[in-house]
Amino acid sequence: MKTRTHLFLMAAAILIPVALAFWIGVSMLLDWERESRIQRVQETARSTALLVDREIAVKEALLRVIANSESLAEQNYARVYRLATRTNAGDALSWTILVDAQTRPIFNTLRPFGSALKGTNRPYAAEVLGSNKTRVSGYFKGPTSQRPVVSVDVPTPPGQAPRYVVSQIFDARYFERVFANRALEPTWLVGIFDARGVTIARNRHAGQAAGRPMHPEMRSAALHAGSGVLRHVTHEGTEVYGVYTRAAVSGWTVVIGVPVAEIESAARTAALYATLALLLLMGMAVLIAVFFGNKLTNALQQAGSVANSLARGAIARPRPTRVDEVDALLDGLHYTSEALSRESAARQALQHEREQLLVSEQRARRVAEAQSRAKDSFLAMLGHELRNPLAAISGAMSVLDMPAIKPELAANAREISRRQMRHLTRIVDDLLDVQRILSGKIVLQYSPVNLGEVLHACVEAKRLVDAGNHHWEVALEPAWVDGDRTRLEQIVDNLLHNAIKYTPAGGAIAVSCSCGSGAREVVVEVRDTGIGLAPELLPAIFDVLVQGPTSIDRAQGGLGLGLALVKELTALHGGKVSVHSAGQGQGCSFTLVFPLRQDAGSAGQHGLDARQSSLDPA
Repeated sequence: MKTRTHLFLMAAAILIPVALAFWIGVSMLLDWERESRIQRVQETARSTALLVDREIAVKEALLRVIANSESLAEQNYARVYRLATRTNAGDALSWTILVDAQTRPIFNTLRPFGSALKGTNRPYAAEVLGSNKTRVSGYFKGPTSQRPVVSVDVPTPPGQAPRYVVSQIFDARYFERVFANRALEPTWLVGIFDARGVTIARNRHAGQAAGRPMHPEMRSAALHAGSGVLRHVTHEGTEVYGVYTRAAVSGWTVVIGVPVAEIESAARTAALYATLALLLLMGMAVLIAVFFGNKLTNALQQAGSVANSLARGAIARPRPTRVDEVDALLDGLHYTSEALSRESAARQALQHEREQLLVSEQRARRVAEAQSRAKDSFLAMLGHELRNPLAAISGAMSVLDMPAIKPELAANAREISRRQMRHLTRIVDDLLDVQRILSGKIVLQYSPVNLGEVLHACVEAKRLVDAGNHHWEVALEPAWVDGDRTRLEQIVDNLLHNAIKYTPAGGAIAVSCSCGSGAREVVVEVRDTGIGLAPELLPAIFDVLVQGPTSIDRAQGGLGLGLALVKELTALHGGKVSVHSAGQGQGCSFTLVFPLRQDAGSAGQHGLDARQSSLDPA
């Protein structure tokens, strides 16, 4: 047989098993596509259930605030009514009810305070107070609103007397907002059902469906399993894949019905495209086999012609055939010389690589030695910092053990112990904070924070500790940022601590807070007239373990962690910190810049009033 025939048989031997495997794969693809679509609907159902639980959890948290409020404990119902009204401001589909331990309603935010309410009691209150747990009700019609509603009921703490139940009532239409989820297709039928299987909300014909029972087959399936898929016919007569899941907080069931035709058509479309792609690829494979068969045949015929010429003693140099094996036979010597050239170049490249590896190893060794020296220095500083307070505490304890000690000496010894324990605590806290930040384990609790108030509180605390040793100048403006108040206080406290520590008695410390250009930034400055910084230390002053030029037995002490904490915590808040010093003995100026909160204008009305003052040591 000719070479072309062999190629055709080889192609057939490859393509026939491929075609068989393809038909098996198409059937698997149909199943996979169907499962994939259903799985996407399941994920959507779970996310919808989470949205419902989130709405309930938010309202439950607000109810707990009311249930634990001092106004309710003092039976100041008017103030509790105002608090509940503000909580529901702008939401016409949700309101709050307060019921006492005798199940009598006290107020309903749907009505003005003091209005008479329909119904003499609320029997669910006894159940909630008896269990001391939050209750999420099923579907019912509200006696005051006369609307289809559900409720979240929260009891007051068990130790509080008298007891109350604070309830958040939701109009059934309240939960229709979850149907605005972009993952929900227009053709899908979505419903929310309570624990008894009664319809709470539906994305279609919501008014007619509210209060109707769940489809019997779906109800039976939902009772046996928290989530799953059921193929059934809806009340409207549409055959659907019903994907259901139970919400963890409310115990309600979210059901998404996807028409069977939609699921199956997508799978069939995918299979059709796959079939067309296979036919196209098989046709291309046949054409390529024909093309390369002709090319290989011509190359072999040319090689045979050259062999016949060599047999006759003639020397022939044929043109390149573009078939590697034939060209390798004709140009073997040429390829051998190229191979030797490439081998030489490879040896030179390997030699260069070895030299680079040697340089890298030497550089890594120098870095490791530097890190080892830094570690030894840090351990020496840590030992010194721990030894001094421990020695002072030991001495104070020895004084306290003396017989017939004077009260003044005992009080002084206890004060020394307390002061040194605070110093030890600060060292350990700095070490732990640096470790958490460098390992990425620190988590900030963001909330709106008035930075002016934080600065004012920290300055007042430090002035008490300073005991009039320095002259303070404070100029603060209200400035709202998004941040962790505790960590912001830590940043400011470290800067003020450094200013006091490195500024001799009688020096000045200035603290200011203002909004930057365009009211987009908050600028905080802490300036002192202390010992200052050398120019060569400025670039590395915020690195871990970096201090001024001090020895182990230095007077100021410290591990060099405070400014590193300032830099990292400021960066976590989206800000930046910089330092300026004119040199030794010229003092320092630290500048913090934080992004201003977007709604800072409205928040600032309730914040710290602007302060411009000069505080003397006296």
